Amino acid sequence: MCGAELKKEGDICKNCYDRYIKEEALKLDNEQEVFRINRKYSPKFNLLKNGEIVVLEIIIILAALSAYRLPIAILIILLCVIAFGAWMFFNKVRAKGTKTIFYETKLKYQAKYLFVNREEIVPYNEIKDMAYFQSRSQKMCKIGDIRFYTKGFLSGLTISDIPEIEESFNKMRDIINSTR
Repeated sequence: MCGAELKKEGDICKNCYDRYIKEEALKLDNEQEVFRINRKYSPKFNLLKNGEIVVLEIIIILAALSAYRLPIAILIILLCVIAFGAWMFFNKVRAKGTKTIFYETKLKYQAKYLFVNREEIVPYNEIKDMAYFQSRSQKMCKIGDIRFYTKGFLSGLTISDIPEIEESFNKMRDIINSTR
């Protein structure tokens, strides 16, 4: 996996094998869960975040009402409402399928929805720093994003749309710092 030359075909690089064993050990849930946080679905935030889509759909609806006969206008309005409803439903499913679990020595981020099945495990000793961020619309909805900076350039993990961001951030920071 690392590109090292091996003596014969079928040999396994010691460094790659050690890394593989370490990654497999991290995947085991043999530690006690300390804290769990789920992504929050906020219809208000989704409307604010996707404001341009809402405005575009309103313009399309107004144009349909003024330019087409009533049956065609009703069909266009119905399609806009269905498309926007599907988008809101997708965001709800996405939020419901995303969670972060804090164990004694690691955190596990899981995102499972529709065609996505992502899992990341980050040992606390690899976290160099962490910070939380809030956009204006997130502040209005009392949610935010937390970024964990790990070793390496541009590496890390961001968990989005966390409720009660300051409380959650402080709890996570305390958990991680207690292992150092």
